[in-house]
Amino acid sequence: MKWLVFLVEEQSMKAALDELLPRLLEQENVIDEFSHQVLPHKGKTHLRDSIKRTLQNWGIPDSHFIILHDKDSADCRLLKQKIATLCVESGHPKTLIRIPCHELESWFLG
Repeated sequence: MKWLVFLVEEQSMKAALDELLPRLLEQENVIDEFSHQVLPHKGKTHLRDSIKRTLQNWGIPDSHFIILHDKDSADCRLLKQKIATLCVESGHPKTLIRIPCHELESWFLG
């Protein structure tokens, strides 16, 4: 079984993904191939501070990481590069990083 591990800023995005992901996996006919886990954080700083530690210490083989981080007023390219650097330093350079333009909620609804 492959794992999709989402690191998100807050509990509301976890709730949304917990509802959405099973439907998407079923729609794509891969529900039997993938499990998922969504790890909520207490805001952007908590998320960024936990990336390296979480990725380094994750013990489940065949896991794929996805990080969702609000852009807010930051330069999205610079923000993505900073997160990518943390992923490389943790030994997971293929982590998928997505920076929704404004807020995760508007990205989700879009």
